[in-house]
Amino acid sequence: MRRQFLGKVSTFMLRTRSYLASDAIEVDEIEGYTGTRRRVLLDEVQLITLDRRRRRSPIFLWLGVGILAFLAVATIGLGNGHGDWVLPALGFAAPFLLMAAIYLALGTDYVTVFGKRGVAQIAFFLRKKRARELFALLRERAQEAQQRAAQPVESAEEPAPEGSASVA
Repeated sequence: MRRQFLGKVSTFMLRTRSYLASDAIEVDEIEGYTGTRRRVLLDEVQLITLDRRRRRSPIFLWLGVGILAFLAVATIGLGNGHGDWVLPALGFAAPFLLMAAIYLALGTDYVTVFGKRGVAQIAFFLRKKRARELFALLRERAQEAQQRAAQPVESAEEPAPEGSASVA
């Protein structure tokens, strides 16, 4: 089976991409120029979570850029002697402040899969329905894999009929 792309998580220095394979979730971590691949086996999954988080760094980033944009346009307007600098300054800062408000309202949904030896995490900022669908898909796949692993393995040899003795 080919790998199916599930999603990614990006931080300042690390890019993590997750894929669904036939028997595992494969996690590719790219840090700078080096990359590693880890696997979270579906039959060893212990917990799958879906939660919403709001990190402080994006909020401060969007608010900071919005305030700097407002101050830059206000400074240019005041320096040129224009009295109508407030409306252009707000118009220039509005997209950044709007993005901060959207992030505060929606947050980021994370689907996290905990295995015995590793963790896979996928983030969704605007696609909340996709996060719920992926959560349900991974839960089903993990249950199927664990049920297959729990079934006893049938031996290739047929059992000896009753009353017959085998000679070794």
